[in-house]
Amino acid sequence: MRERTSQTGTEPQQETATEAAQQITDRLRQLYESVQAEGIPDKFLDLLERLDEAEQRSLKK
Repeated sequence: MRERTSQTGTEPQQETATEAAQQITDRLRQLYESVQAEGIPDKFLDLLERLDEAEQRSLKK
């Protein structure tokens, strides 16, 4: 647990490990959601499609 004082220096504020963990969780969730919303570049989708085709060809042999 970490103790901080307010800007006035008179009221100690306590930030518990649980609160810190929740803040980290929330920020990571926001980052993950923003990455998901970006979508997959066409170049990468083309590469995945070529890999799938190559895999299918190798299974038919």
